[in-house]
Amino acid sequence: MNGNHATVNTTEHKIGKVTYFVCSSSSERATDTLDKKIKKLIRKDLEHNAGNARK
Repeated sequence: MNGNHATVNTTEHKIGKVTYFVCSSSSERATDTLDKKIKKLIRKDLEHNAGNARK
């Protein structure tokens, strides 16, 4: 290994009866802010679900 160890954060989220464990770490090369990333994920999910609703 090259010695570059990123700190990994794990959070637990419960939605209904389902528990999600989310692991995250930051990147030195990241260009998006967390807000931008979340907005992109939501937009992508909405586009995906809108396509499925038409079928």
